Amino acid sequence: MVERAPALYNELAIRKSDFFRDLAAADYMHLAEQYSDAKGITFETLCGLFDAAILSVENSSSQGAFERHIGTALDVTLAAALPSLKQNAPRLRAAVEAACSTELQEASTVGTGYGRQRLPFPKEQIRSEILCHGLGAHTLFPCTRTVLDIGGQDTKAIQVDAEGIVTSFQMNDRCAAGCGRYLGYIADEMNLGLHELGPLAQQSQCRVKINSTCTVFAGAELRERLSLGQNREDILAGLHRAIVLRALSLLARSGGVSDEFTFTGGVARNPAAVAALRELVQENYGNRTLNISPDSIYTGALGAALFALRGDRKAV
Repeated sequence: MVERAPALYNELAIRKSDFFRDLAAADYMHLAEQYSDAKGITFETLCGLFDAAILSVENSSSQGAFERHIGTALDVTLAAALPSLKQNAPRLRAAVEAACSTELQEASTVGTGYGRQRLPFPKEQIRSEILCHGLGAHTLFPCTRTVLDIGGQDTKAIQVDAEGIVTSFQMNDRCAAGCGRYLGYIADEMNLGLHELGPLAQQSQCRVKINSTCTVFAGAELRERLSLGQNREDILAGLHRAIVLRALSLLARSGGVSDEFTFTGGVARNPAAVAALRELVQENYGNRTLNISPDSIYTGALGAALFALRGDRKAV
């Protein structure tokens, strides 16, 4: 894995995920399958070591971690870079040093997301995820009228007006069924990185019909279908369609799908989910413009930052 890491950061690198854990898990599991021995160090033993180690790695950062680690990261990047990037190494180092030395001053703060009510902020500095995703999607795509956010813990169907103000919404907040966490369970059961599910599902030749997307029973249902001889590609294709069907029911209750339609959240980076969404929207609503930002996972954060900016301007 140490040998593979630099290839993720060279000039032409295309990373399949923005998340370290996904990339590390995918590489580690593939290598574990290759080097495990049923009579020696088993695959399960190697998986257990990864689970124990990854928590320590993820929790190792602390105050000033960026300043401490950016130099090492830059050295690794340049070591694996193409000559064209190495020629600009002095300029790159100067830019990194300038960023590290820049003093940031907090002008305004807005809290959103799960746990926002526990933040030590005044109530006027708290915004719901729904408001933030609505404003963020409108800012990225000003003609947006419908927003679908499929995040890790819930799914939100949102209608906004021409100013990005939320006019109606529906939210699946009772469980993680049909959300990113559900896909996370499936990836764990298949010993895959989360970012590998979509491309694998797109290889399906005969999609399996999935009636339930209950996270609690995800592992048992998956193992049962595999034991029946069904291909994992076909199972995954059915799972992605089932997830989008649940989302479509929320969209219908919120007011339907208007043109333009924006898909946000981490699942918007999943090509199989996007393909299923395009297909089902076409079937139920006809032609619609579907917007997806390359930075879809930051849409809510963008909306929160804009609320903070508005608050700062009012204070001035």
